Amino acid sequence: MSIGNKLYEERLDRYLKAIKCEKPDTVPIRLNIGEWTAKYAGFTLQEVYYDLDKQFQMVEKVMANWDLDVVRGIGFGLNPPALRNSLDLNFYRFPGVDLPEDSSFQYHEEDYMKAEDYDDFIANPTKWVVDNYLPRVCNELAEPGSYRAQIAMIKGSVSMLQYTSKLGEVNRRISEEFGFAPAVKGMTKAPFDTVGDTLRGMKGILTDIRRHPEKIIAACDALIPHNIRYALAGPGADKTFPVIAPLHRGAYPFLSVEHWVKFYWPSLKAVIEGLWDQGKSMTFFAEGDWTPYLEYIAELPEKSIQFVVDNTDPAKAKEHLGGRFCLIGAIPTTLLTYGTREEVTEMVKRAIDELGADGGYVLDAGGVIMGDAKLENIEAMIEAGRKFGKY
Repeated sequence: MSIGNKLYEERLDRYLKAIKCEKPDTVPIRLNIGEWTAKYAGFTLQEVYYDLDKQFQMVEKVMANWDLDVVRGIGFGLNPPALRNSLDLNFYRFPGVDLPEDSSFQYHEEDYMKAEDYDDFIANPTKWVVDNYLPRVCNELAEPGSYRAQIAMIKGSVSMLQYTSKLGEVNRRISEEFGFAPAVKGMTKAPFDTVGDTLRGMKGILTDIRRHPEKIIAACDALIPHNIRYALAGPGADKTFPVIAPLHRGAYPFLSVEHWVKFYWPSLKAVIEGLWDQGKSMTFFAEGDWTPYLEYIAELPEKSIQFVVDNTDPAKAKEHLGGRFCLIGAIPTTLLTYGTREEVTEMVKRAIDELGADGGYVLDAGGVIMGDAKLENIEAMIEAGRKFGKY
């Protein structure tokens, strides 16, 4: 067995024990660092978005230099700009083209689905997306079936094939040469987020809560089987690893507790339970504050999720979820940007003592580490994790 394979087995065993609420030899460490990695590798964001070789050189620099256990978010995981260009996709803004060369990418939110589209969407979501959504967000697909649209689809498919082929090669090297296991395989969303993020936008979904409440519920229900299948597609079929669900519009106080219980939770709970019935757990990426909802989340089947503590109260997360679900994170991203090495070290020690004393804890930042985080603070977080994380 190579050194890379041996490390992979050790790190994977450590991580899997933690997410099953067991006590490994030490607290596993993962980092959700996204675009910060470009700065660390000395590239602009424009360079790494448009040059796949530089994007993966950036990833390999982290792998070679940092003592982590599992990786997540080190590559960008976004549809590459080549796909955007092939289809003239109009909701992304990329550095160096629409934005300054070192600016983070942006999503341009609109109500791409109108309120009057609900009935057709509910009747057949996939058909509605093909017939209506894609022509609205991809200028090259404005006339479905046309010569222009077919050429755009071919160009887009080739760009995705190039990207995923390169991604597969790099993931193989990350495992075999550097010995890192992935933190997740596959992705899904809460049905309310699919409607609120992608289709109706914030203004539309909040208006619909007052004007079309039953339509929202019916649309979310129609998405449940789709979001389960989406989670298990491709790499997500590997049930050793959880699927990631970035959860956006459910954070408090975007929704009141009353609205969260009525609109957000039932369909998300059905997706989680549907996946768990098939042996797939979910990394519940609870961005923002989810403290008011913890008693509802605690009703989920034991070990069906790993709960990411961002701005949620860590002590209450431990009280309601500890022992039944793995807890991840609790290191504030703002501390990594504005704090000192000493403050980061103290926060890591506190998080391990309060959340990980009995196992079932993975050290990470609560959210995606921002581009202006201090290198010395990230190094301090890893060093403290190794120092205080031993069982």
